[in-house]
Amino acid sequence: MISLQTGQLSSTQCKIELEEYKELLNKYSEIDETTLQDFFIKRPQLILLMGRVVGIDAPRKYNNELPIINKYRADFVVADQSQSIFSFIEFEDAKNNSIFNKNINKKTSTYPWANRFEHGYSQVVDWYIHLASNIQTQNMKSEFGSFSIKYFGALIIGRNSSLQHGDCRERFDHRISKSLIDSKHITCYTFDELYDAMEDQYAILSSFGT
Repeated sequence: MISLQTGQLSSTQCKIELEEYKELLNKYSEIDETTLQDFFIKRPQLILLMGRVVGIDAPRKYNNELPIINKYRADFVVADQSQSIFSFIEFEDAKNNSIFNKNINKKTSTYPWANRFEHGYSQVVDWYIHLASNIQTQNMKSEFGSFSIKYFGALIIGRNSSLQHGDCRERFDHRISKSLIDSKHITCYTFDELYDAMEDQYAILSSFGT
């Protein structure tokens, strides 16, 4: 059975942790994956807020480094109180060559997709295929307490600055918006975009005074 901790979003603590995240992004132009994972693990409000960004309207459950039906592993998992809706989130590093290689392919005059992006994106694809193949099975029931769940997958990778070259931003946006896996989109943000999206969710949260 999947093991999740219980938490609740607090606008006061969210603001503190968001400011810490902003400081991290401003301080370093490149950040390795382990540093980012450790940073979020110590800040449950950011994990829950990230869950809202990835599709969980009322996130209450979360954890890190969890297996997905004994085959794959997600860096972060967020769920609602009833554990019927899940977001599975993959972190890669936040470097200038995380999404596209730094050097142009001389034969095509484009920046090739980076191995780091392809690896992270493929991870989420594998999750979707694995989860879909286990719907209505005892494996799904044993892991999630139900024969079927609603789920979202996300890849967080790179920095905005790496998308400013050539047509990188256009290609990134097009790939994310147009690609479907088992009729599902894969949410994908740079770590800068994640901050902006979480700040938007914080504004909604704080307007209710929670």
